Amino acid sequence: MPAAPEAVWDRLQEPSVWQSIGPVQELWDPTFEDGVLTGFQWSTNIGGVVYDGTGTAVDHERPFRYEVELDTSEVAGSIAVDLAESDSGSSTGIDVTLELRSKGMLSSMFFPLVSRAIGDGLPDQVRDLATRLDG
Repeated sequence: MPAAPEAVWDRLQEPSVWQSIGPVQELWDPTFEDGVLTGFQWSTNIGGVVYDGTGTAVDHERPFRYEVELDTSEVAGSIAVDLAESDSGSSTGIDVTLELRSKGMLSSMFFPLVSRAIGDGLPDQVRDLATRLDG
């Protein structure tokens, strides 16, 4: 990505960047502390039922890492974004890690389908994320 890690990390603090990444389909009520996105409410659709959850920043080190923990009654996990500056300092590499686990009984029935759907779509989601981060 043709931007310095600081600029990319700052874009990660914009709530709209997190919508449509992993299980996050809708996002609202973001909270900030000292310019850092520390939390938000979000929802996902599992088997035709919408579940609301929370997102909480659990690890953030500007400009190299930002990780958010996701939690609903049925699904939990995390999304981590690690940034690496190029040798020239004029671009940034992005590594996205998504971890999900089933929590509830309903989710455990649908989790293999949900997991596969998210996994199959993740490369496109990461490309879309990179586009949003590029501004």
